[in-house]
Amino acid sequence: MKEKNEKQLKFYETILDLSHSGIVGVDKDGRIILYNQPAADFLGVPVQQAIGKLVTEVNPDHPGLTRVLSEKSVQLDQLRKLGKRTAIINRAPIYMDDELIGAVSTVRDITELQQYEETMRRKMVQQGLQAKWTLEQMVAKSKSMESLLALAKKYALTDSTVLLQGESGTGKEMLAQGIHRASRRKTGPFVAINCAALPENLLESELFGYEEGSFTGARKGGKPGLFEMAHHGTIFLDEMGELPLVLQGRLLRVLQEKEVMRIGGNKVIPVNVRVIAATNKNLVDQMHEGLFREDLFFRLAILVLKIPPLRQRKEDIPWLIEAFLRNEDKANTLQITEENMQKLQNYSWPGNVRELSNFIERALVLQDTGESIDLLDSHLWINAERQTVQKGNNSLTPAMGETEEEQIQRVLKEEEGNMGRAARRLGIHRTTLWRKLKNMEK
Repeated sequence: MKEKNEKQLKFYETILDLSHSGIVGVDKDGRIILYNQPAADFLGVPVQQAIGKLVTEVNPDHPGLTRVLSEKSVQLDQLRKLGKRTAIINRAPIYMDDELIGAVSTVRDITELQQYEETMRRKMVQQGLQAKWTLEQMVAKSKSMESLLALAKKYALTDSTVLLQGESGTGKEMLAQGIHRASRRKTGPFVAINCAALPENLLESELFGYEEGSFTGARKGGKPGLFEMAHHGTIFLDEMGELPLVLQGRLLRVLQEKEVMRIGGNKVIPVNVRVIAATNKNLVDQMHEGLFREDLFFRLAILVLKIPPLRQRKEDIPWLIEAFLRNEDKANTLQITEENMQKLQNYSWPGNVRELSNFIERALVLQDTGESIDLLDSHLWINAERQTVQKGNNSLTPAMGETEEEQIQRVLKEEEGNMGRAARRLGIHRTTLWRKLKNMEK
């Protein structure tokens, strides 16, 4: 019998020593009776010096097992840092015949796991999750843009959330990239997503990720969300005004708790991410209409930058054209007369910098055909007509007594079911129109 007990004890001792987790066991008086080498490595007290001593002598700063004995409680997933090392600790009382006989603690060092995770995230950065524009590359000859960039450089030095406001095409993503590149997170990833470009269910899985089997078609092994991919970096959420209310609540939790939970998952994942959001809508008006959460707005609008439309910074137009040509390695190849430059500066540019960039690209393609002047006149005339038509339709204001649903149906009928044209007339994104039609069907 004695030999059998000795063999069993040898088995237990070997198992303890081979375990990757540190294990500390105490009797009901708090005296250490089990203590393996991984525990000694983590706590810095050799096995021979720990066995037989009170746990409060070996580990006086963290009397967790003493509390377990006195409270008869279970403590799970306790995080503890020791220098540069981090561990997860679980503690529980031990009973025999309903009598408390001691307690046990397991210590799992997760430092290597965290380092592996950081390595994987760095690989994601190397795969292209990077910002390419700097604040210095943005054209700012006008006073309004000079003031904006000066403020952006100050904001870049903080970790606070930034809200960018401006019309479509004003360069919100370029500014977001510049802020990231000027911040202490510049070596981390820059992840961007357009909140209006995806249906609600796909947007949720992209932002927060999902576990394997969480829904039909889910990738084997699951998928990390963009917040996980942006860890130690910046996430840029474009067109925030289009984010569905349900996802607004989930986003608010991420901002408050700094953690995400994947779809179909049951554990939280800590994330260290700076959020830069952008919108071309008036979020205050959307709050009053119940379309945007007030608590989320005040979380996002800690720092606000309002980008002026191109029509309010016309002195930048010649410099912008020069920058476009330089980026295409075609500096001095496009000749624009003073008269044509005056036309360009007098035009309102409803599509802002993006429209100007597209115009210059077309001009470069067609310059050898002798159509450059005709192209200018044609472009300005067509877009002026388009603005007149849009103002004439004034579809943002429903007809007398007309509900939103009736307005949408009317505009769709007038546009012969063309979703793109109807969305433009209604002043909303195509995905938003699609979402409203889905809700109308319910």
